[in-house]
Amino acid sequence: MNEQSTAMHAPDLPELSAYLDGELDAGERGRVAIHLAACPTCAACLADLQALSAGFRALPEETLGFDLAGVIEGRLAAAPRPASARRRRDWWAGLPVAVGAAASIAAGVFMGSALVTGSVATAPRMAALHVFDTMPPGSLCIGLESCYAKGGVK
Repeated sequence: MNEQSTAMHAPDLPELSAYLDGELDAGERGRVAIHLAACPTCAACLADLQALSAGFRALPEETLGFDLAGVIEGRLAAAPRPASARRRRDWWAGLPVAVGAAASIAAGVFMGSALVTGSVATAPRMAALHVFDTMPPGSLCIGLESCYAKGGVK
């Protein structure tokens, strides 16, 4: 089968399982029944599902002979519980986290406002003008006249 016929092929395994369990409405059930009559692959898959279902029904039903929930509840009731004083958190236990969060927010607001107000915002603008210098960035200046051209940028 090619990819297109596989994509258009219906029904899939969950739909066949729902058909077997009687969970489809009448229209869907009829559509699947018509498809099963014409498609030997899906009919074989449905037969496998029916055999699997019959095999599960044939298994013996196992029982414990006692109520496991009652045993677990009894063990939970007998288990020691921590003292309520150890479980209670003091109000100040979360204070370092709150102070750290407040400090980081304050630092972020301060740095953001410094960028917007112009005191720090002019430095990147001036740094961009260094492209027009006569000496490349990182070079050594012997004297002032060797680093800057006389008369400005030409």
